[in-house]
Amino acid sequence: MHADPTRSSQHRGFTLIELLVVVAIIALLMSILLPALGGAREQTKSVRCLANLKDIGHAMQMYFVEHNDWFPTARSNQHPLTGMYYGGHPGRPPAWGYTNLAARDTPAGRPFNRYLYPQLPNYDIPDPNDPQFEMVRQLPLYFCPSDDGGVSPDQPGEPNGRRPMHYEWGTSYVSNHDFIWSWAIDYRGGMKTRNWNQLANAYLKVQLQRYAPLFLVIMEDPFGSSQWLHIPRRGWHKKLNRHNFLFLDAHAAAVTTDTVTRFATAGLGWKSGSGNSASDPHAWWNNELDPDYVYRMLPPLPGN
Repeated sequence: MHADPTRSSQHRGFTLIELLVVVAIIALLMSILLPALGGAREQTKSVRCLANLKDIGHAMQMYFVEHNDWFPTARSNQHPLTGMYYGGHPGRPPAWGYTNLAARDTPAGRPFNRYLYPQLPNYDIPDPNDPQFEMVRQLPLYFCPSDDGGVSPDQPGEPNGRRPMHYEWGTSYVSNHDFIWSWAIDYRGGMKTRNWNQLANAYLKVQLQRYAPLFLVIMEDPFGSSQWLHIPRRGWHKKLNRHNFLFLDAHAAAVTTDTVTRFATAGLGWKSGSGNSASDPHAWWNNELDPDYVYRMLPPLPGN
C-alpha cells in the first residue's frame, strides 16, 4: 500500500524556525503600530482638551460682557494667587487653594462657573463625608484627559502627587496670573499700594483692544512652571514644549513654545520671568522692542 503524499503534507506542522519568524514579524508590526496608536489616542485627548478650553473661552466672553471687560484677576482684590483659577471646583486637601480659607471659593464662586455649571451652590461644602462634597466636584469641562498632576516650582519636573490637578486643585488649567505679580505688583509698587488689581485691568484692557489673539489667559499647568523657571518641559500631551492655551480673544490652540530664553515668549503675550523686578533688564517693561513697553506707565482703572 502506497502512502498518499498529499494527505501527509496536510498534517505537516510548523517548524520552530517558522514559528520564531512569525513571532518576530508580529513583534515588529506591534512595535510600529503601538506608538502610532498611542499618538492617535493622545491626539484625541488633546482635541478634547482644546474643546474644553473653547467652552471656557465662551464663558470668559460672557463674563466680560456682564462685567464691562473687567477681568477676574483675583477674588475681592486679595492676593493675586487667588486668581489662579477662573473656574473649576473648590479643590481638595492638601491643595493650598483649598486649605487656605482666604483663597478658597465656593463651588459657584469661581468666576466662569456660573456660565458653564449654573446649578452649583454658592456656599462651601467643607466636609468630605458630605455627599454633596463629591457632587459639586464633577466638572468635566475643567478636566484635561491627559492631566497627570501638577509640578512644583521648587522641584522642577517633580510631581506634587499622583492625583490630577483637577482632583486636588479643582481644574487642570491655570490662569496667566503671573503678569499681575511681575508688573502690577513688583514693578508698580507692591501689594502695599492696593491698586494692583486696577493696574492689571488697565493693562489687560489694552491687550483686549490690541493684542487679544496673542495674549495668553489660561494654560495647562506644565507650561506655567516651565516658563517661570525658563526650562524645557514635556506637556501633558507628550510633546516637548507644546501645550494647549486659551487666548484673550477666546480661541484655543496647541502651541510650541520657547521657555528657555528669558525674554517674552513670541506670540503668547506672556510677561513674567524668574526674578522679575523693576530693574530686571529682561522684563518686558525694560525692553524697548516689546510692543507693551509703551504701556508700562498706564494709570490704574477705577475699581469695579
